[in-house]
Amino acid sequence: MNPRFPARSALFAVALLAFAGCRSLGPLGVGAECWSLDGRALVSPPPAADTAARLAADLTEAERAHAARPDDRDAAIWHARRLGYLGRYRDAVAVLTEALARHPGDPFLLRHRGHRWLTLREFARARADLLAAAVACRTTPDVTEPDGQPTPGRPPHSSLHYNVHYHLGLACFLLGDWDAAERAWLCCLAVVDDDESRVAVTHWLWCARMRAGDQAGAFAVVAPIHAGMDVVENVAYQNLCLLYRGDRSRADLAPRAGSSGSALAFGLAHHALATGDRVRARGELQALVASPGWSAFGVIAAEAELARWRD
Repeated sequence: MNPRFPARSALFAVALLAFAGCRSLGPLGVGAECWSLDGRALVSPPPAADTAARLAADLTEAERAHAARPDDRDAAIWHARRLGYLGRYRDAVAVLTEALARHPGDPFLLRHRGHRWLTLREFARARADLLAAAVACRTTPDVTEPDGQPTPGRPPHSSLHYNVHYHLGLACFLLGDWDAAERAWLCCLAVVDDDESRVAVTHWLWCARMRAGDQAGAFAVVAPIHAGMDVVENVAYQNLCLLYRGDRSRADLAPRAGSSGSALAFGLAHHALATGDRVRARGELQALVASPGWSAFGVIAAEAELARWRD
């Protein structure tokens, strides 16, 4: 047990966050998707004006394709993904749940529903889906997954197995189960074959090992990360890994917008927590939770840390 963190049973921490992720605080208001871990009803913001029409048209096309091919797993996945891009996460879960009734145990469907359970702060449900997906992956060949919102000039890089273990690690980390998170992210790292994916999972693996008190293991995992890697999308994760190595300072890491900015902000707050600066960590976590963009993993992770603090 790392003495920097409150002494509590790991099982109790898991139970606390499982309860927080699955509790009912009464009916949600019109337009709200879920409750935050501190009891706020979360409403998806409208899409940006320059993308709203395109996202709506993409959803309409996906709905038509799924209606025409109701037994097509991929049509269901794209329907759910297009709903998610518009912030309609509960509708996305409903589409995936109906598809799983037609394709029980399908790892692709379980992986996407597990991701959406994380967005909705239903961590125990996310872990259950992603554990089932991980078992199914043992007999399902790995394939590269298409990007729904690709970066121009960058080919898709994440795969089914990578995404299953990456999101499973997140579910375990959010529940406070550092050892299970480490195991999932080691499985994730084992299937990585590109730098974009490597820096992302390396950041989270460092976090899990630090929380488990394994400082030597945490340094070992970031040792191969360097500034010359082929990273365009996950620069925030790369820079955090360089911070953990001692090759960057906090002053070197400029704030960023969107989910990448949330990832960087959580990484900095967690770094403060993991290295003993609890006052700074608390303030930065509170600022991140109060920021817009509640669906980003960085914001969700900040909520989970503060929920543990309230114990």
